[in-house]
Amino acid sequence: MYPITADKEENAKKMEEKYVKGRYPVFFDESKKVADMLHQEVIMHKFGRMPALLVVDKKGIIQYAHYGDSMKDIPKNVEIFEVLRNLKD
Repeated sequence: MYPITADKEENAKKMEEKYVKGRYPVFFDESKKVADMLHQEVIMHKFGRMPALLVVDKKGIIQYAHYGDSMKDIPKNVEIFEVLRNLKD
């Protein structure tokens, strides 16, 4: 899992401390190149960049993509686990 925030390094570190507690790194994309490349929307009246979750296989092919309509619009864990179970090596 590689969470990427389209934000400054300082804010990524805060997110890392608050949510993942050092279990894995939170990467930051201050230039927003990755977010733009993945077509992650920014909707100001909904508080900014909408969440996106992508599952990329070992070959770099996107096997699943969910682009949220709001900050609360994220897929259920069971849905993601099913996608991961069906990935081929």
